[in-house]
Amino acid sequence: AFTGRIRITEQGEVLNFKYSDAVLAERSFELMIAASLDALARPRAFPVEAEWVAAMEEMSDEAFAFYRASVMENAETLRYFHQATPVREFELAKSGSRPSRRAAEGEDVRDPRDEVTALRAIPWVFGWMQSRHVLPAWFGVGHALARYCRAHDGGEDLLRTMTGKFPLFHDLISNVENGLAKADLSIARRYSLLVEDEGLRERVWGMIAEEFGRTQDMILRVTGQRKLLEHNPVLARSIKLRNPYVDPMSLIQIELLRRRRRRGGEDDEELKYALAATINGISAGLRNTG
Repeated sequence: AFTGRIRITEQGEVLNFKYSDAVLAERSFELMIAASLDALARPRAFPVEAEWVAAMEEMSDEAFAFYRASVMENAETLRYFHQATPVREFELAKSGSRPSRRAAEGEDVRDPRDEVTALRAIPWVFGWMQSRHVLPAWFGVGHALARYCRAHDGGEDLLRTMTGKFPLFHDLISNVENGLAKADLSIARRYSLLVEDEGLRERVWGMIAEEFGRTQDMILRVTGQRKLLEHNPVLARSIKLRNPYVDPMSLIQIELLRRRRRRGGEDDEELKYALAATINGISAGLRNTG
């Protein structure tokens, strides 16, 4: 991207947020230029130890297998996703540039695994973000980090070294930390109550809460922090300031989802309009679509 020109693609959902006002547009371009200059100024090469690469490969395999088994190949988790998030109501918001599903209109998809396969990547992430789980951003990382530390003497010390000296690993840990900080399990728990099958709900919620706690603990251990975003006070303050505005919208959305599903999804234009407003409002407040 840095050979003389750069081409940027923006999601349609964020155009209004970034470019609807001249001041916002100028600020957006400033951020892009600053990021480009920062990338150009970085050293082109840095020492990478073979041990670091091997550790990342091992943890990647662990995280991938755990995520697939616990989420993508777990029919209970996928059924939970479709009931505990507003994914089936996204079309009401009309914010995306493409349909949320690849399946043909009217196609009968009965297996939740087939339904997720038909779902595009952005709605998958968007659903977990709207319901404040933010699950794709962190699930499986704690499992992989903890397994590595248990399997290797000095493993935790090595991960701390990698966090400080290996930019790729540092950025990965930073992104996971941001995802944990944006999640709110107290709100996510309220969304979970939309799942009708109590046994299924508690099994999946228990798995999610356990992995969230494990991931948070491991991130704090490898970064040497006492709390999330301790080294990023600007983002921490931003989340703290905006959550009181987003939380009421989440609670309203939960109630609207409950009403619509209780009525069997019948066409109620006022209810559909209100639901769409909460989807757009939460997306704007969290500054994430998917």
